[in-house]
Amino acid sequence: MNTNFPPKLAGHLAESVRTARRRYRKRLACCQKKFSEKAVHDLRIETRRILALIDLLEALHFQDSLAKLRKTFKKRLDSFDDLRDTHVQRVLLKPLWPKFPEARDFNKHLCKCEKQLECDVSRKVKNIKSGGLNRKLKEIEKSLRQCAANPPTGEGVSQSQFLLGAAFRRVVVLRRLIRRSKPATIHRMRVAFKRFRYTAELLQPFVPSFTEKRLERMKDFQGAAGDIQDVAVLLGRIENETKNGDITAACVKNLRGELIRVEREAINALMKRIDELKDFEPELPAPFASKPESAPK
Repeated sequence: MNTNFPPKLAGHLAESVRTARRRYRKRLACCQKKFSEKAVHDLRIETRRILALIDLLEALHFQDSLAKLRKTFKKRLDSFDDLRDTHVQRVLLKPLWPKFPEARDFNKHLCKCEKQLECDVSRKVKNIKSGGLNRKLKEIEKSLRQCAANPPTGEGVSQSQFLLGAAFRRVVVLRRLIRRSKPATIHRMRVAFKRFRYTAELLQPFVPSFTEKRLERMKDFQGAAGDIQDVAVLLGRIENETKNGDITAACVKNLRGELIRVEREAINALMKRIDELKDFEPELPAPFASKPESAPK
């Protein structure tokens, strides 16, 4: 355990861990009792919140290793990916039904996939046991509260500013690597931005400039990038299922062309507002503001 952890920050994060683990158990119980799209969505959100907390604690070097805990929650989150994608893809296709009859046909195919996925995932969810994970989170909470009992150091704000600055610089680096013709480059920037937003939410008491309104704008910006990823994943699914022979290329030719147009429009819309990133830059003290970061290889 990092005994030099800022006490005030430790107290705040201890309460965050307590809230997150309780909400996670509640959402899991709801999903196990009644498996539905809303229950899955709520459980995914709570899982992401716990992962964001673990990422933050790792960045603060709170414990030697939280990798095993992170891996377990990440595995649980990933188990919903195909089902979540299918839910989103059906929503994307519905407005296209009147103009593209093949969209309705592909939706029927997705419905069959969705039922099978719901069967598989609900079985896995019902078998989830969280006693061990809950105990581990309680241990983390206890350790944080022990740190919170130490004499105040006044370093909570500077630590928070440093972490936010590092997360934002990562977004800026990936923004420079965006290519309109490669949606994957936008997705990488979006993932980094999401982590930056989660960090800002968790540290909000120490960075008051990140008001609820500002965080809401960040969520909206992230959503615009997410719209591109949703269409890209749907196009990828159509391509894969065409190759596998589940559907024929001729049946979805016009639909695919329309989705490519939708994707292009979404990319153009995001690029028109890409400079909004400047509005989210943290106000950092000089020692943190100039720290360089190289582009990923």
